[in-house]
Amino acid sequence: MKVLLIQPPLEDFYTTPIRLYPLGLLYAARIFLDSGWEADILDCLSPFKKRRLPIPKSFDYLIPFMENPYFYKNYYRFGISEQEIVSRIRASSPDLIGISSQFTAYYQSVEELVHLIKKNFRLPIFVGGNHATAFTEEIKARTPEVDHILSGPAEDCLPEFLNELGFNSIKGPVDWRTIRPAHHLLLGDFYRIGKKNCVSMIASRGCPYSCEFCSVHLMFGRKINYRPVEEVIQEMRWNYNHKNVRIFNFEDDNLSFDRQWFLQFLREVNSDSLLKNVELTAMNGICYPNLDDEILTEMRRACFKQLNLSFVTQSLELKRKYHRPNTTYNFERLVRTVQKLGFSITVYIIIGLPGQTLEEIKTTIDYLLELGVLVGPSVFYLPHGSKLYERLQVSPEIRNNWNLYRSSAFALETEHLSRAQLIDLFSYARMRNLEKRVS
Repeated sequence: MKVLLIQPPLEDFYTTPIRLYPLGLLYAARIFLDSGWEADILDCLSPFKKRRLPIPKSFDYLIPFMENPYFYKNYYRFGISEQEIVSRIRASSPDLIGISSQFTAYYQSVEELVHLIKKNFRLPIFVGGNHATAFTEEIKARTPEVDHILSGPAEDCLPEFLNELGFNSIKGPVDWRTIRPAHHLLLGDFYRIGKKNCVSMIASRGCPYSCEFCSVHLMFGRKINYRPVEEVIQEMRWNYNHKNVRIFNFEDDNLSFDRQWFLQFLREVNSDSLLKNVELTAMNGICYPNLDDEILTEMRRACFKQLNLSFVTQSLELKRKYHRPNTTYNFERLVRTVQKLGFSITVYIIIGLPGQTLEEIKTTIDYLLELGVLVGPSVFYLPHGSKLYERLQVSPEIRNNWNLYRSSAFALETEHLSRAQLIDLFSYARMRNLEKRVS
């Protein structure tokens, strides 16, 4: 039996290619392979292609703002054509198709892919991922053509699913920490940063924090668990040798949370004859309250060139309100140390969190810029699966329109912030960042 696992195309004003590596599908593929199946990956986003589209009616309220030089200009489809998708599925000749549905705002692309497959093939389809976990019943109602909807991580849901199909040869529980993702199913040259091949990995899962605007716990729980350092190193060495990978991007939410684990990992990288010259990134951010001079020095030696830090807001009142840990302690000293070591720094804030004001957000932006860092403005959107999602007072037109569950929609106005003000703040941060780069 053969399964084809698909990452669908997507449509948006922009996307970040490094975040498109289909790591979740590679974990799912490994479960199938270990169960005796053949497995293929169809990543519709690789090689990276984009085509300009008319702005959808859902977003036509943004058109008047597009004269702003620091705002979006166009809307795109990212991914290969429908004809190529059909051709690739036919060439693979699978018995079963699995589709990744990770991000709520992109479910329309998943649904369109389901319709395309059902129109051209008689094949069972299952859907899994973060969005499928959060909205299982809603997907059943919206897209009855989907044959199976799987909830939770691959190692939890797939063995049971395969057992129901009568094919599972895996005995006992599967420990995700010892699973080696099936990187060999992807072409290395399709995933690059600049001229260097790149892969994404995870070393840990879960988050011990209880931020009310976050839904990480929905898939991976509130207890953080790490893989053995040696397992991570061996995965890196394999990709170095077999796929010529020189940049390793870690998708962990809290890669540095366990100080001892992180130090051991960094020292293993630094002492490894192959890996000591690679570049490491952590695009989801580093848990910086745990950073100190010793860790930062080891990170620099391990070829971390940039740090992505999650700041959220300077307001202690808002942090307490949303149960965000107070991470402002010694932040300025941390930034000075990081700068002396030669890192570039991007600090991410939220724009439009209920309770924020224009003055508070602008003060936070200016404070960070004065520290000499770049500011990453993340516009607040409906955080499905979070505590905040359940109590937010939003219209049914917004809550029921999954297309609006994205930062680029600027969909959620609050009592303190209009859409125009949100866009002004977003544009202000981008303008000041550009000025800093030019200077």
